[in-house]
Amino acid sequence: MESKDDVEEECGKDDEKLSKKAGKKTIRALAILKKDTGIEESKVTTRTIFVCNAGLVTGCSSSDLLNIFSKFGPIKYIFMVPKKSYSFLIFTQEESSKAAMDAIHGKVGFNDKGPLYLAFVDKPPKFTDPWKDHCLPNGLKIIPNFVTTENESEILQSFDWEDKNQESILKHREVKHFGFEFSYKTNNIDPELPLDDKIPDICAAVTVSAYEAGLVSSIPDQLTVNKYLPGQGIPPHTDTHDCCTDTILSLSLGSGVTMEFRGPKGEHIPVWLPPRSLLVMSGEARYCWSHGITPRHCDTVPHSVLGIDQGLEGLSLAHRDTRVSLTFRKTFKGPCSCPYPEFCDRSNYCEKQSSGLDKADLRNKIEMAAGLLETQLVHQVYEEIAGHFSETRHKPWPRVTEFVESVDGEKLLLDLGCGNGKYLGQESKTKWEIGADYSQNLLNIVVERGHQGVRCDLLNVPFKEGSVGGVICIAALHHLATEERRVAAIMEMWRVLDIGGRFLVYVWAKDQKKKEMSTYLKQNKNNFKKKAQDPAPLSKDETGEFGLPVHVNRTQFKHQDVLVPWKLKQSEEQGGDKEFKRFYHVFEEGELEELVLKVAGLEVIESYYDQGNWCCIARKV
Repeated sequence: MESKDDVEEECGKDDEKLSKKAGKKTIRALAILKKDTGIEESKVTTRTIFVCNAGLVTGCSSSDLLNIFSKFGPIKYIFMVPKKSYSFLIFTQEESSKAAMDAIHGKVGFNDKGPLYLAFVDKPPKFTDPWKDHCLPNGLKIIPNFVTTENESEILQSFDWEDKNQESILKHREVKHFGFEFSYKTNNIDPELPLDDKIPDICAAVTVSAYEAGLVSSIPDQLTVNKYLPGQGIPPHTDTHDCCTDTILSLSLGSGVTMEFRGPKGEHIPVWLPPRSLLVMSGEARYCWSHGITPRHCDTVPHSVLGIDQGLEGLSLAHRDTRVSLTFRKTFKGPCSCPYPEFCDRSNYCEKQSSGLDKADLRNKIEMAAGLLETQLVHQVYEEIAGHFSETRHKPWPRVTEFVESVDGEKLLLDLGCGNGKYLGQESKTKWEIGADYSQNLLNIVVERGHQGVRCDLLNVPFKEGSVGGVICIAALHHLATEERRVAAIMEMWRVLDIGGRFLVYVWAKDQKKKEMSTYLKQNKNNFKKKAQDPAPLSKDETGEFGLPVHVNRTQFKHQDVLVPWKLKQSEEQGGDKEFKRFYHVFEEGELEELVLKVAGLEVIESYYDQGNWCCIARKV
């Protein structure tokens, strides 16, 4: 039987091992921090704590950190560094930061990710606090306490959520429609098909109050009610321009929530919607900005924004409860007449933007709105279609597999834009490889298949310079909206490659009949008919969001910057089939090589055409 002294000695050894491990982890992370930012460890206690192993790349959120650290004292800021696996906390007092360091460093962490490793630093890197002195987008208003608590209770009790049908249950929430149906298949309203269920009187009273207050020019006739449970949200989106008039109202009941607004120039503004508040969206905020709610159980919000604990600095953790939102719209008939044609999403807005598109003007619009365009027409779409997309992507292309096998097995192979990871685990022998994609739902599939994956976009790859032996980027680069962004992605591939390392890039070709008909065209039986060899008569293109032409699937491309439809097949219980549109820049012959050669330090080894794709292998020199 062990004595008390023996037990204490063993415990002491365990503590010493943990301390050494924590020291090694911290030193390694501080070296990375210094290389990234020039910031070094402080030898004395400061208010700023560097969290070595918890950041956006690891899947950590500011709410997660606040949940652990807030018990030690008020926290002024939490800085989650974009594309990094570390973060920073700034306490209002040094005593609080020291207490946190003593209690947490190497000891406490998240249940499934091990302990957190911490260090004091003098300051975090320079960053823009999205909550500090931020202005709401033009055309956006928040009216607090628009209804009383009594009104709130009466409205909430008026809805029967037990009465469910196939349209009432969506992936992220439950929904009801009154007056007219807002179709989630088309993101539109058919003004010719009124519903039997009119807007309830108790809800109509809200619209009358808004009209009398001058918030809307006419009383809405359509209501969509969404019920969100804690942890549920809605992807970023912009309501279609011709679904209703200029102003949209949204009343929040039951629980507050943070809504994220993203602008056409990459702006990001978080907006706190308190219970019983009315959101008024018109003009630029209505037509040009996307809005969405991140699915999570808590929001990290400054005390000052919440309106509680007046005078208290720092952040608070706002736990979500069941939230019900009432969105009011006024339907109208006829073509869209919004004042923002560059963001218009309907073909009947302006017929002159069809086959006679002004390419220079269109490119200029794309440049200005690139970030928002990719968010709405690439990132958001792949999150929605991930499962269906994966089912169609199972057979590796032979020449890509050949390249993968040629990469030295002792060096890291990075698959950028890996999708469902079909090129990972191809060889029977063990290979050091990792996939990277922006879609969390696709990465979940990668992990389910037993592979390693990291979330990132092509413009910010979270790997050290020269750390990778080979890169493949298959059918991903063409989703970037501008040449500048495509060159930046090529530069990131060059940066992470070791000297002598190679990358292989595949992009869709505008010409789908080079030498022979591509697999893409072969899936359309009409392309085999003799008359299909003759030039097709000119027809007006459908115009989609951002004024982009909508491509007709399985036909030759007529434009380089296009929207390509994806039909998501779903059961009636899930709401039926739905169509999404993805942005593509399809490449002309020689364009990919020119793009690669814009990056100094790269040489093109081989270029070729493979089943409707232009392909390029380049080496870092």
